[in-house]
Amino acid sequence: MEINNYDAVADLYDTYVPVTFDIDFFLNETRKTSGEVLELMSGTGRVSIPLLEAGVKLTCVDLSAESNAILEKKLQKIGLKADIYTMDICELELQKQFEMVIIPFHSFAHITSPSNQQKALDRIFQHLAPGGTFICTLGNPAIRQQAVDGQLRLLRKYPLADQGMLLLWIMENISDDDDQLVEAMQFYEVYDSNGVLTSKRLLEIHFRLSRKSEFEELAMRAGFQIKAFYGDYSYSEFNAENSPFMIWVLERAG
Repeated sequence: MEINNYDAVADLYDTYVPVTFDIDFFLNETRKTSGEVLELMSGTGRVSIPLLEAGVKLTCVDLSAESNAILEKKLQKIGLKADIYTMDICELELQKQFEMVIIPFHSFAHITSPSNQQKALDRIFQHLAPGGTFICTLGNPAIRQQAVDGQLRLLRKYPLADQGMLLLWIMENISDDDDQLVEAMQFYEVYDSNGVLTSKRLLEIHFRLSRKSEFEELAMRAGFQIKAFYGDYSYSEFNAENSPFMIWVLERAG
């Protein structure tokens, strides 16, 4: 399994991932349960904090210790609490079950082999209470693959608090060994207020463009049933040609 080392850029994550497009969706879904919610691959708390502020009883799991440390500090600062664990979800072991499990921001794709995805789904199933809901989000491979062109491009520039600038460059290629595996290099350049380059980092990441049928087969094998399936966070019907996302709402039958 390829491990994407987000420890290397955890301190920059909140700067280059300021998105909120899925927050209302997860707030709405978690309102449907009064029980505990498990957020997997939770990062620095982009989704976690709005959920906690809304009163959700939340446990967070991420493989990045640095991201978890940042989340801990944020929670201490604003007076919120959550159980936080540093753990590979393929080896998930928390000794309890939850009413709902969520994986936001299409992060399940960072588990790059079907065998490891199956392990993760099996462990998630064991941690979900009977009748509980598992929400897993992925990009639509037909859309996401359009940006995988082997070209180095400036993804975006982000202002920094000290009047400097963060530039994020990205280059993505399809693996020679697997046409569903993307191998990407992300370059992070930090400039001061005078435009002088002060630091540069490289993060190599890998993610899988899972097809709808492939994920469904793995989920069914783990024991899940499909409650709903959407093509975006406004609950639109999935269209294979133009929906940006694949959003599964799965259930562990009682």
